[in-house]
Amino acid sequence: MSPAAEELVPVVDGVVSIAGEESERGVLERLVDVARTLTAARFGVALLVGADGAPSALAHQGMTSTEVSVLPHLPRPVGLVGVVLTGRTLRLDDMRTHAEAVGLPSAHTPMAALLALPVTHDGVVLGALYLTRPPGHGTFDDTHEALARALTRQAAVRVTSLRARQRALEVVDVLAPLAGGGRPGDRSGTAPGEASTATSPVVRRLLAAGRATTGLEVTALSTLEGGTQTFTVVEAGPDVGPALQGLVEGSSLDAADGYCSRVLDGTLPASVADVRSHPTLASLPVTKAFGVGAYCSVPVHLPDGTLYGTVCGVGSTASTPLTPGQLGALQTIADLVGAHVAQELEQHRRREDERRTFTPHLDGRRRTLVLQPIVDLATGDVAGHEALSRFTDPAGAPRRPDHVFADAADLGLGVELEQAAAADALALLPHLPTGQYLSVNLSAAALLHPATHDLLADALDPAHPRRLVVELTEHDRVQDYPTLLTALAGLRARGLLLAIDDTGAGYASLQHLTRLEPDVIKLDIAFVRAVHTDPARRAIARAVIGLSHELGATCVAEGVEDAAELAELRLLGATHAQGFHLARPAPPDLPGPAGTGVPRPRAPAALRTTPAASAPPAP
Repeated sequence: MSPAAEELVPVVDGVVSIAGEESERGVLERLVDVARTLTAARFGVALLVGADGAPSALAHQGMTSTEVSVLPHLPRPVGLVGVVLTGRTLRLDDMRTHAEAVGLPSAHTPMAALLALPVTHDGVVLGALYLTRPPGHGTFDDTHEALARALTRQAAVRVTSLRARQRALEVVDVLAPLAGGGRPGDRSGTAPGEASTATSPVVRRLLAAGRATTGLEVTALSTLEGGTQTFTVVEAGPDVGPALQGLVEGSSLDAADGYCSRVLDGTLPASVADVRSHPTLASLPVTKAFGVGAYCSVPVHLPDGTLYGTVCGVGSTASTPLTPGQLGALQTIADLVGAHVAQELEQHRRREDERRTFTPHLDGRRRTLVLQPIVDLATGDVAGHEALSRFTDPAGAPRRPDHVFADAADLGLGVELEQAAAADALALLPHLPTGQYLSVNLSAAALLHPATHDLLADALDPAHPRRLVVELTEHDRVQDYPTLLTALAGLRARGLLLAIDDTGAGYASLQHLTRLEPDVIKLDIAFVRAVHTDPARRAIARAVIGLSHELGATCVAEGVEDAAELAELRLLGATHAQGFHLARPAPPDLPGPAGTGVPRPRAPAALRTTPAASAPPAP
């Protein structure tokens, strides 16, 4: 890539990121973030105004908490703020010298250079972007102004799009109650009365409004592809003829045997009030199969003009002909359906792109395994190892594991990523020194997945039980304790040990501990840090350690970073610990030709009270 092209990458990324925001506040936050980055501004504010010209929403970055505390919630449209809201662009070397400047609050950091642009669409001022630098930090140039202008234009387009979508939904909210007979979505799936299975409630509400407009019993969204007409969303009223009840989501027919293809090619009018008297339609198999008495159909086009399908209405008895006004209203509803479907298709495309981008984390190309030793404080020996995942971005820079696992959950890949990480770790278990155990992290959702059960079952060695520990992570609440206990019962009977991670934080409640009866309780790092100087942390640590003893579980203190913390934990009765003070996570050595396996790390010499060769039993 040429240097010039490389310089454009962050600009394009910024414009695309603004276009992807799903809320006005999100647009403002993204606008300020990208604009500050591209112009090297110290401080940035973006705001939107209401119909009266007063600010209605605000996003700011670069201010300290003190500076924020002395500002009003929203700025007043006066001074330089008001100038830009009239549609003018300001680029000043020193904003303090402008004739209309009203100054900054006394606690605010002094600002000099100013670049401020209105956010406009079709000549209407929607808001403004303000970027500033302190005195002595340079000024803004033509390039900065051009970049900021491109970003404000994109923000204006996105805000306008979001508001248009909201207005469309408000129209639907007005029309939908006219459908009567219950909430939109009362009939879908494989039989009348079953719960909704369609992905979009917006489309359902639109179809319900269409049903109210036509007065027919059923309104449906259908697609025509490869000679087949498929009914993807079906909305029905409370009184549907017996034969029409067979028209359900997912049902399909040969397009040549249906009505919609004839409407689209012009051989059938958009509305047929008496189907059974129609010379062509009366004899079609679909007429008899669904007992159709009246019919109407209008096309659904995507915003780019592509034909997506039709919105059609059917009734079991003949009706009065639809008026041009009714057909026009139905076409408007179909246009709204097309616009929403296009958004869904784009969101699906983006999601699939994100899933493909995420794949290297799943297949191991951007995921590695490290082991952190867990030390027996009585002997100073390594009792076991916690397997941890490390991730990188496409450029090779490290990524926070919790962020990666959160991204995986958002993409519906959370359990799959946990299973992949666990599989890599379990492959090392046979190569650990005798007497040391392996601890892997899994969520409740992952533990309930059959593939996870098989993975753990295959790793258990009857000849060497109690060498595999599963740490129940705190990503989600345990919604169903009996089901989780049942899923784990067989594995625990074969020697699997259960640990509760991050005890004292997250969802690790007392109920969590008592219901699951863990073998290992891990004291969260939040209560280990400064445990020797903080009475509150010390009290919680003492309680958790004492509870472990009462429950017959091993307590492992996490995140020990200095000798003072370790000494205090030993005084409180902790028997095991891990942390940077003891050993940092490190990649395991792969098994060599002689089968040497993973080397046994040695704990700090000050901890070893017995020879390192005497391996302690697993907890």
